[in-house]
Amino acid sequence: MSDSVFEKAFAKLNLSLHILGAKGAYHEIEMLDQTIDLYDEVFLSPREDGLLVSEFEGDHSLVVLKKLQDEFHFGGAEIRVRKKIPIGGGLGGSSADAAAVALAAARLFNLPLDRVKEIAAPLFGDIAFQMTKGTAIARGMGEIIEPLFPLPDHFVLLCFPEEGVLTKDAFRLSDGYEKKRADIPSLYGALSRGENAQAFYANDLLPAAIELNGEIAPLLDSLADDKALLTGMTGSGSTLFSVYEKKADADKKAKTLAARTLITRFSRGN
Repeated sequence: MSDSVFEKAFAKLNLSLHILGAKGAYHEIEMLDQTIDLYDEVFLSPREDGLLVSEFEGDHSLVVLKKLQDEFHFGGAEIRVRKKIPIGGGLGGSSADAAAVALAAARLFNLPLDRVKEIAAPLFGDIAFQMTKGTAIARGMGEIIEPLFPLPDHFVLLCFPEEGVLTKDAFRLSDGYEKKRADIPSLYGALSRGENAQAFYANDLLPAAIELNGEIAPLLDSLADDKALLTGMTGSGSTLFSVYEKKADADKKAKTLAARTLITRFSRGN
């Protein structure tokens, strides 16, 4: 057994998000998800005392690791995380770390990968996708994954409002708004061809996020750009994004925005 295992925990974008309806305390959703080249660095090391420890409290990772320990009865482990994904922005950083920990545990303790994924996938919304990575449709509460042929490595301009949006508040408010289902086949096809995909976009949490955070609407207006293939918000926000074919266009737009920005690109997660 190795002393330590390293995994990249990749952020994701929701290129669309549709709420199908409530299911008990949760909502059923349909999303077009895309991995981006922004990741936390996750390290998993064995411990002799049998304890499960994380230096990053509040993370989903310990929950996932405990479920795996209950199933496979391995010894203790310690999680270390170098955070690069902004917290609470809709980029799935906590779920990305948990997915990376599950994959790291499979390697560190020589566990059957298919069973590890089966256990971890339903625990938190984005884990199933973030263990799959690339481009995919996610359904149910995020645990049902339909992988798609990867989209081209388009550039992504991320824009970060100063304040975040609580996911539970966005979902609660969204119940009062009309829902619009994205045309995922047309959205995916347009992005595959490098064509404008805006007409096919929808995020049912966006109206609620705009109500909750006054920064979002004006920043979205500022992001509007005829060079962008798609502009929107990921998850419940508050991170906004624009997708470009050319980095120079993303750089040019970033200089005009009165908010913190970061330029990355689509990734297959390897």
